[in-house]
Amino acid sequence: MDLCHRCIALTIKGDSYHSSYFLMSISKLALDASSQDYINKKSVTYPVLKLYFGGVFMYLIGLDISKYKHDCFIATEAGVPLKAFNFENNRLGFDSFLKTLKSLDQSKEIRIGLESTGHYGANLKQFITTSGYTYLEFNPYLTHMFSKALSLRKTKTDKVDAKTISSMLGSVDYKTLHTRFYHINELKQLVRYRHIQMVNRSKTLIEMTNILDRIFPEFKPFFNERLAGTAIFILKKFKSVARISKLSNKDYETIRSYSKGKISYVRVQKLKLLAKSSVGYETQSDLLLLKHSIKHYEDLSITLDSIDEEILSLMKDIPQTLTSIPGVNLISAAMIIAELGDFKNFTNPAQIVSFSGLDTSVNQSGMMETRGHLVKRGSGLLRMTLWQITFSGLRLNPKLYDYYLKKRTEGKHHKVAMVHCVRKMIRVIYYLSVNQLTFDYSQFR
Repeated sequence: MDLCHRCIALTIKGDSYHSSYFLMSISKLALDASSQDYINKKSVTYPVLKLYFGGVFMYLIGLDISKYKHDCFIATEAGVPLKAFNFENNRLGFDSFLKTLKSLDQSKEIRIGLESTGHYGANLKQFITTSGYTYLEFNPYLTHMFSKALSLRKTKTDKVDAKTISSMLGSVDYKTLHTRFYHINELKQLVRYRHIQMVNRSKTLIEMTNILDRIFPEFKPFFNERLAGTAIFILKKFKSVARISKLSNKDYETIRSYSKGKISYVRVQKLKLLAKSSVGYETQSDLLLLKHSIKHYEDLSITLDSIDEEILSLMKDIPQTLTSIPGVNLISAAMIIAELGDFKNFTNPAQIVSFSGLDTSVNQSGMMETRGHLVKRGSGLLRMTLWQITFSGLRLNPKLYDYYLKKRTEGKHHKVAMVHCVRKMIRVIYYLSVNQLTFDYSQFR
């Protein structure tokens, strides 16, 4: 039995000695309650006083998100269930949820938690914020592991998930999203969609390469293994190997005009001879596939250009200094900001390293400790972007390249040395973003 329960029991029995001790204890708790530590919930007497007075200091609201309805579980910080219900993903459902929130004691802290579920929870998150409340998003993997720790049963329902999230809220540092959520969320949608379209365009180029390997294998090596600009124009304009083998002086003028003089007459004649002596075998089906692949490539390029314009427009309203870092352009900065959000949500650069999946796995048992490969459980897009800007930074920042060489001379593999450089870049990004400073080469170490 804890201190308060023993004192209460002794008071009821009329034990004068222990009753005095009880009053002294409560006085101590009351003094502690007035301190800043108590207000910040750091005092060791906080749970004791809370238990004695039986009051509610905090509401923990867990939400399980799905496409058509959402499950809600409300409990006190002591884990006492108050209400469990579900509401539909529409205006009536949202209003009923808000009515429930308003029915709680607004003078107490209200914590709302939910899992990161992509676009399914976007409208609800915006509704919560505009209604004057805050929320915390959990990684679904963490929720799953927390649920496994609570019970050995293999029970997974929406109601159980909502209860699990509610329990998690009482054991974590409640960091809510910044008020710039709408702006950052819009940017995140754009950069992720851009990444998808970039992947699709790369796949289309691979398809075009496969077709050319069958009908005109000499074509891509002629353009230094790159399919872009003038190479795409020639394939689209002249359509077949047979037509390319009959290029005229008028055709040359057309190509020269498009390439702005980069393709000379000698180069065109060499391409013409390659087409005549090609070992490829041309079929109508391959020509049709090539035509559609070129069309798909051009459509994706137009889409990417429009997305880039919108991203650049959004970035004008976001204060940032990342572009002052060598190797970081505005699109890369947008990707980093979109994936990380408010940098002040991270207490140190190591948390960003972990968030991006660039920390190593550790397995320790007794006297044995081993470190494995990168965890790679964070944001893949963020990890890729950080890797790319670091690779560019090696060319533009001599000190970063010296750091890379230092790791290589220590016997580290190229990729291991690169990871060290990426982590250094993360530290620079974090420091500049939190303090709103521009990159100073003289301060880089």
